[in-house]
Amino acid sequence: MTENKADKKIEKDRALSLRTLNYVTSAFTVIISVLMLISLYMTASSYSKVRENTDQFIICERSAVKLQAGSDYLTEQVRAFAVTGQPEYMENYFTEANVTKRREEALESVRNIISGTAAFQDLEVAMRNSVELMDREYYSMKLAALAYGIELSSCPEPVRNVALSEADEAKTKDEQAQTARNMVFDDVYKEYKKIISEATQASVGHLTESTEKMMADSLDRLNVLLAVQRVMIVVLVIVIAGIIVITTLQVIKPLLRAVPSIKEEKPLSLRGAYEYKFLAKTYNKMFEANRAQKKQLKYEATHDILTGAFNRAGFESICKSGVLDNYALIVVDIDDFKHINDNYGHDTGDRILVKAASKFKSIFRSSDFICRMGGDEFVIILNDIAAEERRESIIRRKLNYINDDLSESYDGLPDVSISAGVAFGAIEDDINEVVKAADEVLYKVKQQGKHGVMFSE
Repeated sequence: MTENKADKKIEKDRALSLRTLNYVTSAFTVIISVLMLISLYMTASSYSKVRENTDQFIICERSAVKLQAGSDYLTEQVRAFAVTGQPEYMENYFTEANVTKRREEALESVRNIISGTAAFQDLEVAMRNSVELMDREYYSMKLAALAYGIELSSCPEPVRNVALSEADEAKTKDEQAQTARNMVFDDVYKEYKKIISEATQASVGHLTESTEKMMADSLDRLNVLLAVQRVMIVVLVIVIAGIIVITTLQVIKPLLRAVPSIKEEKPLSLRGAYEYKFLAKTYNKMFEANRAQKKQLKYEATHDILTGAFNRAGFESICKSGVLDNYALIVVDIDDFKHINDNYGHDTGDRILVKAASKFKSIFRSSDFICRMGGDEFVIILNDIAAEERRESIIRRKLNYINDDLSESYDGLPDVSISAGVAFGAIEDDINEVVKAADEVLYKVKQQGKHGVMFSE
């Protein structure tokens, strides 16, 4: 008694307790969580700065493009009006200038972001020149309106208010139209457009330069944080790896070994934490006490001891299970089996029964049911077979193969043959009727000379 207590104490001391492991794991989890939160916060802050700089650059770049697009749209519409005299182009022009206002919106959208910078000043230059160019465009539109006979009263106020020179008023309509076109296609106009384009491009260039500098500074800070984080990660990996190794060896691995052992009805291993060992020992004692008897009783209840096939009780259990559907039921007799027992002895007869059962198991599917109903009578159930005519040819071929093999014995046993009757059934059929139908055609095979197979109609 004293020795058992001592052994248990030594065993407990050597085995890691889950309670101790829980305390240690909890402490490390808190430390790891705090370190990770600090690391994530610092990295997120640096990343947010990089993201902010990038977003600002995108906004400013889009604004510069938007300003240029607005200016170019005004140019397209005034030129189209000067060339065609279609009023809708003038309407489009003033819709952009007075309603859409892409140029103004573009400038205002970045005022709070880059106000006072060289990039913003460039955008202001582009805007200023675009506005100045509008006076020239108004003049062109008024000339075009006169040239194409458009009522000035229908024109927007800025066009009506343009004061034409005496020389332009004195021109013919064709001359006025040509002058209107020249004013939006000549070198002066093109120079204005060049200044606007260069200013917007310069703005984008300044934005790119300043953004690259801010990005470089932010990335430098991020690299420093990442270097610190790498050190923290190494420490965390070591700590976590230690916890994982201990947990795996003492808890997870024993449990993983235990699950298949329980499923496979095997005793549990005694390697692991103290609590696991205690449970495993208790389980093993109960397992060993019941395994042999349970296994034997279960097997004997449903199997034929001699052949290993299902017995009559096993057959009835299969019939009641509800798994049979679209099945073939084969009733098999070994021909002249009584003659074999009488002339060769029951031991030889038993060996033939074992051989026949083994042959059935090897020829038919593992999902099929091989049953010995008593004596030399077997029932074979082929479940879930194809509902087609060729199923008969498949079954016939297999039974003929078995017959041929049993008829040419090379193991010292006498040659034998089998007779078989086959009937087909479904889940809704009474299996007793199916068995009766198979028995009837088996009887006909016996009458016709045995050694064959017949199917119930």
